[in-house]
Amino acid sequence: MARRTQVPYEGKMVSAEQLEFEPEKEPFTVYRLEDGTVLKLKTILGSVARLVDRYKPDGEPIYVLSIGGMPIIEVNPELRGPTAGEPQAKKE
Repeated sequence: MARRTQVPYEGKMVSAEQLEFEPEKEPFTVYRLEDGTVLKLKTILGSVARLVDRYKPDGEPIYVLSIGGMPIIEVNPELRGPTAGEPQAKKE
């Protein structure tokens, strides 16, 4: 059930209804970089609020989202340097 709150919008605090939600899917978006590294990114929704009595020009309500991200980086093994505690190779 929605509850009233205040959220920042266009530089001021405005009335909104905080909405509950349940994730249906939280897939990763996967990118392969030219160096062989693979980036996996997941967007995570923290909160959703619908502004009270404020609408876009097309009449749709305005939503304010709080989102975060979770990156996973799979580095191409050829790009790895020494790990902590390993001596570095001498460059000649």
